[in-house]
Amino acid sequence: MVLLNSCWAPCIWTDNLKTGCKAISFYTLTISIVLMTFIIFNMTGGDSTQLYNPLFEADVRYSMQVVGSCMLVYFCLLIISAVLLVFGLNVMIRGFMLPWMVLFGVAVLFQLVFGLWLLGGYYIYIETVFYTLIIWCWMAYNIYCWLVVYSQYSIFLELQSANIELLWPSGFLILAD
Repeated sequence: MVLLNSCWAPCIWTDNLKTGCKAISFYTLTISIVLMTFIIFNMTGGDSTQLYNPLFEADVRYSMQVVGSCMLVYFCLLIISAVLLVFGLNVMIRGFMLPWMVLFGVAVLFQLVFGLWLLGGYYIYIETVFYTLIIWCWMAYNIYCWLVVYSQYSIFLELQSANIELLWPSGFLILAD
């Protein structure tokens, strides 16, 4: 079921979902590189004392290295899935869109859970509500991006579905006189 017919983003407006999906793939690629740079900065001893930082309260010697490495692997996989998304759009194979949809869905769920963790753990600080609001606004944009790709996936699904027509009703045998 196609949910959206066009793609609107702060930087792009197009009535073609395919073009919107390519822009979303570029967005995924760039944001992954930026976040990987930030994670590497934190892992090498950079400042991770901000409350909104996912690596906040992580030990620089052990837990930050483990969690940071897992996040780096995740973002590398997300970059690969963004490239596969563009390839799948060009050759119209919807199976290449699935890795991006799954991995990006994980990112959206992480943003939801991280916001809940911030509110639950640090509700006494008023700025936590602001940080959570910003994270959830970004999550809403990411949900929209996911819905654009899902709509293009649904279009490919409809185009590639088998159309089988029965020439006569099942169970009836037509005999010529």
